[in-house]
Amino acid sequence: MIDPNCCFIRAEYFEAHPDFKKMLDIGDTAKQSRRTYVYVRVEFDGNDFYLPLRNNLGRDVRPYGRIGHAVPSQKRPNAGLDYRYALIVNDGGFIEPHTSQKLPDSQYRIISDDYDAIKQEFLEYLRKYKKAALKHRVQREPLFRESCLINFDDEILHARG
Repeated sequence: MIDPNCCFIRAEYFEAHPDFKKMLDIGDTAKQSRRTYVYVRVEFDGNDFYLPLRNNLGRDVRPYGRIGHAVPSQKRPNAGLDYRYALIVNDGGFIEPHTSQKLPDSQYRIISDDYDAIKQEFLEYLRKYKKAALKHRVQREPLFRESCLINFDDEILHARG
């Protein structure tokens, strides 16, 4: 079972953006390009968002808000999608869809079954991020303090979402 929304982002994407801050595995393009991402189509001014699957997300809802969506497996019970490290990749040439089994069926099933909930949760996270960014409060808000969305403020702040 392969989910059509699961993919890798090619190393060239990360090499083309060496100035990005607060990225996962910063400086390790080999590791960055082997991390599974889930494409999320949300109505937010036509940008394409990709959410990283992390082995150790921990609790997806923290005291200050939802940071992601749990996608546990038997070997990785704390795995999940992390909204804080979402990337905008509008050039499909950087995307490499999964063509063979990369994750356990249980994780593909959760991603597929929960896809609509993931989209809604992430859209809510984006809206809150945009509101905080417009008020110049991103660094003061625990929900966004570690977010790499700061690399995409031009796209997010000018979005109609």
